[in-house]
Amino acid sequence: MVNLGRKQNRYYVYWTVEQVNPIEARISPEARVLHDESLVMDLHCDTLLGETLLGYDPQKLHRNRLPGSPWLFHVDIPRLKAGGVGAVALGIVVNPLRRKSALRATRQGLAQMAAWPERAPDDVLLVETAEDIRRAQREGKVAVFGGLEGAHGLSGRLDVLGELRDSGLRYVGLVHFTKNQAATPAFGFRANPRDGLSDYGRDLVDELAERRILVDLAHLNHAGFLEAAARSPRPVIVSHTGVRGAFDSWRNIDDEQLRAVADSGGVVCIIFAPYYLEGRTRGAAEGIVRHIKHVIDVVGEEHVGLGSDFDGFVVPPTDLSDISQMPWLTQLMMDAGLSDGQIRKCLGANMLRVFEEVCG
Repeated sequence: MVNLGRKQNRYYVYWTVEQVNPIEARISPEARVLHDESLVMDLHCDTLLGETLLGYDPQKLHRNRLPGSPWLFHVDIPRLKAGGVGAVALGIVVNPLRRKSALRATRQGLAQMAAWPERAPDDVLLVETAEDIRRAQREGKVAVFGGLEGAHGLSGRLDVLGELRDSGLRYVGLVHFTKNQAATPAFGFRANPRDGLSDYGRDLVDELAERRILVDLAHLNHAGFLEAAARSPRPVIVSHTGVRGAFDSWRNIDDEQLRAVADSGGVVCIIFAPYYLEGRTRGAAEGIVRHIKHVIDVVGEEHVGLGSDFDGFVVPPTDLSDISQMPWLTQLMMDAGLSDGQIRKCLGANMLRVFEEVCG
């Protein structure tokens, strides 16, 4: 840019270079309006891990200085707002080796999450219901709620679910990477595709429905997945996953599992990690759209959402390296031929419907 300056009664011309994000420049006005007018919900960010391990401050604007922006430093409150994200589920990750203290770690994670709106009341709202999410959107705040990644974080107890719900827990993943008292993972320690739910796991699904907490089937093995989806009287979710119809990976779910979620009225939230979207560590965000379109093709536009897994030790897409760049995904969905209505559903309307039906 050419500028005119003045110093000691002399005028001079100088140049400045404005840094323009090439992705930002490719987002059309139409995509920006659609994105800004839509509710955007991300059903899985592991940002609390960074707080625990590195003392990460979610109130500050961060930058990932490593090539490819791997692992962490993908999400903070300023970038959630810059990306137009209206609601985010913060993952509660509990070390499976901490059997005696697992429940305490779950409570600590929820307390960490509760500190977000306490420290940034103008920007964050801890929500209980779908109406709270709508209120946060009206007030320009980010709605936050918790998702437990693995039932081992309950220490085998069902009686604490009411307490945890009151602390902001809104979904429970039945399993993570290790077999626990409830279920068996699709991959990890003691994985077995034929294991169904345990008696405790069945009781847990029943109690979650009773407590109006979402059942999350991410990481769950095939047999347990189908059993839990059929058993739950309320819609189930998969908080962060790919689909095998778009790329065959142990981490992704097949069409039978897609139909099981859809039959429950639930939502499958697509992960952003190229490794699970196309089998490569580095890849573009177009892979997310391919998986979204496969869900739509198989079970319809009512059953797909977003679950980035940002800050979950993943390498993000090269053109969607943190949560501030979410409008680019809206542009990619428009470019792929999705209608405005379909895009709104994918961004968050589907998940809000399920949240309202299950959580109130």
